[in-house]
Amino acid sequence: MNRKRWTALFLVLAVFVLGIGVESIFGGIRNLTDHPEYAWDEHVVSGSGTAKIVQLYVNGTITSERSTASVTPMADLLTEQIRRIEEDEQVKAVVLRIESPGGEVVATDELHRRLLRLKELRQIPLVVSMGSTAASGGYYLATAGDAIFANPNTLTGSLGVIFTLTNYSNAIHKLGIQEYAIKSGRFKDIGSPARPLTEPERQIFQTLVNQSYDRFVDVIVKGRSLPRERVLQIADGRIYSGEQAKRLGLVDRFGDLEDATRYALTLTGLPEAQIVRFTENISLGNLIFRMQRYWSNPDPLGLERILQQGSTPKLLYQFIP
Repeated sequence: MNRKRWTALFLVLAVFVLGIGVESIFGGIRNLTDHPEYAWDEHVVSGSGTAKIVQLYVNGTITSERSTASVTPMADLLTEQIRRIEEDEQVKAVVLRIESPGGEVVATDELHRRLLRLKELRQIPLVVSMGSTAASGGYYLATAGDAIFANPNTLTGSLGVIFTLTNYSNAIHKLGIQEYAIKSGRFKDIGSPARPLTEPERQIFQTLVNQSYDRFVDVIVKGRSLPRERVLQIADGRIYSGEQAKRLGLVDRFGDLEDATRYALTLTGLPEAQIVRFTENISLGNLIFRMQRYWSNPDPLGLERILQQGSTPKLLYQFIP
């Protein structure tokens, strides 16, 4: 039994030491292409020829915040993948597959701008394929597309902004707890959960929400060539089915990922192309890097982040039932 314990301990220490070595090596790397966190292979799904059509995936909540020690934020991954597409002259079109309820306003807007820059820089078509959910910030990204495909049952819409604050002032009052804020200005503790929200504070937050909402309306107007008055009518936060969205002019066609990819090929004017996806590179360096990151993290399960979620409110382009 003791021998087994010593063997297990030795293996753990070996992995940790190797991880530190990998960390020190990769810490000095400036090109993300060589970093284990951004190491992908190109997987050819189908097709032939030298030209490529890349199927790019937006999965889950759009965020730039790291959820756990071993998971890279989705916005960071997409940003690096977009950069690689920009540098690859063989890529002739991109199909953006969206399976997302949206997410952070800033992360969503930054990705949207990068998609527009990609189209302008490379002069290539971008076709959007919606999955079961492509709502709020998911739709925000979709407006960058030259065409939007959806299933009649896709959940989309939720066009708007939400900003939530947690308040427990009544609870702490009943418990006899007092919190004092020594502040430099009237609004320095704006949104404090320990006291009721004042009307001037509510107006400040509402102004921020309205500004982000106006930006959302702008990208729909420009991306979908719809009158602003019409967009204001339909962008009231409600959820739409794909069928409803098509009638409203938010979606162009019904179809799945393959339909969207075939349409992208027609836009290139080419007779054939390789259909390519980015897949995570499976290597010893990648495994050691992730294990080292996990074990060196003081909160590997993310419990502290979960407990503190309500303490940092954010503007969200997100469908939240």
